[in-house]
Amino acid sequence: MKIVLAALNAKYVHSNLAVYDLQAYAEEQWNKQDGVKPQIVIREYTINHNLDLILQSLYQEKAAVVAFSCYIWNISEILSIAKELKKVAPHTHIWLGGPEVSYDSVKLLEENLFIEGVIQGEGEATFYEMTCFWQQCYVGSKNEMCLTGQELADVLGIAYRDANGEICENNRRPLICLDDVPFIYKDLSRFENKILYYETSRGCPFSCSYCLSSIDKSVRFRSMDLVEKELQFFLDHRVAQVKFIDRTFNCKREHALSVWSYLSEHDNGVTNFHFEVAADLIGEEEVAVFEKMRPGLIQLEIGLQSTNPATIKEIRRVMDIDRLKNNMLTIRGFHNIHQHLDLIAGLPYENFATFKQSFNEAYTMQPNQLQLGFLKVLKGSYMGEQVKEYELKYQDSQPYEVLSTKWISYDEILALKQVEEMVEVYHNSAQFEHVLKYVISFFDFPFDFFEAVGAYYARNHLYGIGFKREARYQALRDFCIEWFGICDKKFSLTILDSLLTYDYYLRENAKSRPVWSAEEPIEKHLYQAFFKRGGTEEINLMKEGYDSKVAARVMHIEPVAKEAVPWMAEKDYNLVTKNSENGSGMLKDEGIGENREGNLVYCLFDYEKRNPLSKDAGVVILEHL
Repeated sequence: MKIVLAALNAKYVHSNLAVYDLQAYAEEQWNKQDGVKPQIVIREYTINHNLDLILQSLYQEKAAVVAFSCYIWNISEILSIAKELKKVAPHTHIWLGGPEVSYDSVKLLEENLFIEGVIQGEGEATFYEMTCFWQQCYVGSKNEMCLTGQELADVLGIAYRDANGEICENNRRPLICLDDVPFIYKDLSRFENKILYYETSRGCPFSCSYCLSSIDKSVRFRSMDLVEKELQFFLDHRVAQVKFIDRTFNCKREHALSVWSYLSEHDNGVTNFHFEVAADLIGEEEVAVFEKMRPGLIQLEIGLQSTNPATIKEIRRVMDIDRLKNNMLTIRGFHNIHQHLDLIAGLPYENFATFKQSFNEAYTMQPNQLQLGFLKVLKGSYMGEQVKEYELKYQDSQPYEVLSTKWISYDEILALKQVEEMVEVYHNSAQFEHVLKYVISFFDFPFDFFEAVGAYYARNHLYGIGFKREARYQALRDFCIEWFGICDKKFSLTILDSLLTYDYYLRENAKSRPVWSAEEPIEKHLYQAFFKRGGTEEINLMKEGYDSKVAARVMHIEPVAKEAVPWMAEKDYNLVTKNSENGSGMLKDEGIGENREGNLVYCLFDYEKRNPLSKDAGVVILEHL
């Protein structure tokens, strides 16, 4: 008998840890028994696949059972596929599982007659018992099952149709020990070019009203002896990235500190580990470990959501915002850990003005990425129970996103969506870091800049356009010319153009100079002479095996205005000049000196010495060529 575990992931690089856990747990239990075992296979697709091709693929499996893994991002596609699959394969038994179907299973079965049952909540033990049931009922010669429905009454954690078509819902299953879940990554060939997902705990001690994790407050941890062996497996195999799916990884400090210390001590120089954390719970010992880590060893995702006290109280958050900010700024100063900070628009007691304040406070925490998200009203969450009280309107179909509340209108939600896109383009891309600091310095608050540039995009019909990278820089320049042309500000177009050029070349060795570059290009013979003689007194490029032609290919020199240098050099540890202080990259005001043009310096970009965290080129600022 064949059982197919089907997953529709959001992207190709994702994998579905749940279906692999179900398969591994069931096969481990079956291996302890004698007799005929079912064949359990996994089929992964993405929501971007043609749904008809997914239908064809699943039909051709000729499986006795197809069990779908359901989440907020794939439920409508799964129901569509399952409905058609039942038409062409009427003897195939279709079951669902996952967080999207675990909390309204009876209603789902009432509305979708082609679904036979639902595995609710944690599924490993339940799925295994269902495989035993299906195997017992299977009649191979007919590729059918002789089902009475009576035996299912003994399987905990399911909702199903009985022999008379009546919908039944059994009691929930007790939670299993995490040590009983097999490690699924023994064969990495199945995960080539995929992000690897891993968990060391389940449940969450917090009670955030918008989150399903608050339902399971029984936080369980995998034993550290197992965790260390499995971490070492990832390190030994030099995988690119491991993403921990623990809901609040550092809710148990000793556990988190043990994992981070182990990774720091056994770092392979390659693998990146991603954690979702409560930053205000980070203590001095963790900070000390972080400070010594290789740039890029770990990255942190931090759920701030709001800084409005009334909102925090209503959504049942417990958070020390001042400590969170201090920890983030301290970690930012290490220049070795990427920090991602989340805000949620549409929460109770959060209006447009208070969200703007939350945004501005979040921006001062200097996250590498600031995720402006919108409330999703999840089935089974406390938020879903307060729809009437909050006058909460949200989409009927996935992702069930907020449209308005008694505190914020749909017009204001749309305005925030413009801000969201501009944050993605100009902050989260990390391609405008230095020019952004300069431009935002002329606004009262960071939010005001993103709101203004978003309105500019709307007025000029720039949304929805497939911009080339250079065009994004040009659009920002055009906005600044329009905005500061009507404002009484001491804004310098020369500094703007130099910083645009600087940020542009930091990321890539462009073959053609950008159209906005105000400075004349370096004369070809001077450019070539620089590399032929191996640099200048300020920087000596000569080393064993030096090849001037190779150096000219992997480096680039660009003149910029001297007055822009303080915006380029501030707090950037990878910038060095002849007059830098102790190699820190902090430029002395008097240290730029004069060159033949008097008001220029030269940025030497080295694309073979990229910052491992930001991927920016290494930079040296030269006074002379």
